[in-house]
Amino acid sequence: MAAEHNRGRRTVGDFLDIEKGFNRVWYWGLMCTLFLDNQIPLALVRTVASFLEGRNFYVTVEDATSDPRRISAGVPQGSCLSPCLYAVYTDDFPTLAD
Repeated sequence: MAAEHNRGRRTVGDFLDIEKGFNRVWYWGLMCTLFLDNQIPLALVRTVASFLEGRNFYVTVEDATSDPRRISAGVPQGSCLSPCLYAVYTDDFPTLAD
């Protein structure tokens, strides 16, 4: 990009910041994507739903612990399934034609 810019050619940079992307996966959007894909068996869709449902978190600071709160978005980090789910979720993002 820098070389083309230095040659006087027009250059465009398009950057996508996916920091914390796993935390922002929309659960229902992912489930709809999986459900509507005819190549994914319904049993697998149900397994993924079970994997993502009913997750909670709480915060502990010194001796105080919050009440559990429901996690309504994201895929669990550290799971070998999560990168695949993230890839499925982002696969239908708009693409530019060559």
